[in-house]
Amino acid sequence: MMTSRVFATILFCGLTISFGGARAIGQDNYAVPEPAVAGQENALPTSATNPVLWQQYQAIQNGTPLGGCQSCGNGQSCGNGKCGGYPHNRCGCNTELFPWITGPGNCDSWCVGPKWQVEASGLMLFRDDVDWAPVEGLVGGAVDSLDQFDHGIGGRVFVTGYNESGFGMQVGWEGVNSWEASLGFAPVGTLNRTFTATSSLNSVEFNFLPLVPYKWKLFTGFRFVELSDDLADASVFDKPIPAPVSGGTPAAAVVDTTVSRLLKNQLIGFQLGTRRDAWNCGNKLFLETFANAGIYCNRFRREDVTQTDTFVITGDDLDTTDDEFSITSNTVRTTTRSNPTDVAFLAEAGISGVWKINQCVALRSGYQVMAIDGVGGALDAYLAPGLNGDTVLYHGLQFGVEYRR
Repeated sequence: MMTSRVFATILFCGLTISFGGARAIGQDNYAVPEPAVAGQENALPTSATNPVLWQQYQAIQNGTPLGGCQSCGNGQSCGNGKCGGYPHNRCGCNTELFPWITGPGNCDSWCVGPKWQVEASGLMLFRDDVDWAPVEGLVGGAVDSLDQFDHGIGGRVFVTGYNESGFGMQVGWEGVNSWEASLGFAPVGTLNRTFTATSSLNSVEFNFLPLVPYKWKLFTGFRFVELSDDLADASVFDKPIPAPVSGGTPAAAVVDTTVSRLLKNQLIGFQLGTRRDAWNCGNKLFLETFANAGIYCNRFRREDVTQTDTFVITGDDLDTTDDEFSITSNTVRTTTRSNPTDVAFLAEAGISGVWKINQCVALRSGYQVMAIDGVGGALDAYLAPGLNGDTVLYHGLQFGVEYRR
């Protein structure tokens, strides 16, 4: 049997847990239950081992306060299974005095918080539209088609674990790789000109979460964000097949040109944030929220690429039995690179609704917004050299599942 006990109190919807304490809140008034069998230190109380704790345990399981309206242990009165000063308490009165009843390590009761949890969600994020007006003014032709970024589909996975030393660690990833917008101009003779913009966002973060007895919790961590933004200007000519003629058609060259700006913003830095574990909206529905911000070093990479594709077309000669028709091509690609470094700022916030299915599994749905300032955009890079700091706004929905133990 262990020589000392480790008790945990986590503020999850108003309940506190601390690791490593030899005495729990209210322990002076209630005795700690002894396990019925040696080696089962985490066994639940029974009516035989400790009638008082058994009564408390039954009250928690039923979601009602012990004995109806009574003292909550902090000088406040109970009502409807909640303490006067703790309207967010989802587990009834005096639960905070007994964190060891159904604490971390078992299938969590949503009363004292998990030992670890996993959140996996799908993302549907929108980002700023492309301002095509400068391109329209530069080209001067009639617009034939125009599409904006609209929404991008991605994912979000966060894993959080707590140790016995009073803090936890969180590892998270979120990303979207499917934004695309385009601008097409009406053909001029045999020339077709189209601008295509593509963008992606990926973020990896490591956060440290101290266990403190407050509803709001501060956290700090390290984050890496990669924002890619590319723009391609393609000038493509029609390539008609020449009709067979006597003597054949002389070889003719057609040159297509694609000018690209390939940008990659790599943000590396630290962030500071806050989170509210939950507001109780009933026995199964809870609200959670978070906000964070950080200053980052933007290791910017820019590639200016010009690619020419030369097509040589030869027609068939009617005077021969062979087919001389052919199209050959040759590609030449030139690239110039620059790697300026600048400072960027990122801020993010979100709110989620959590619907508890059972003690371990819940469904999640929420809304989040992220703003990044000081990053390079492909359209700005097409119009001017260097890194022209811009602000990009992302916002959208998440839908997923949460598992906790």
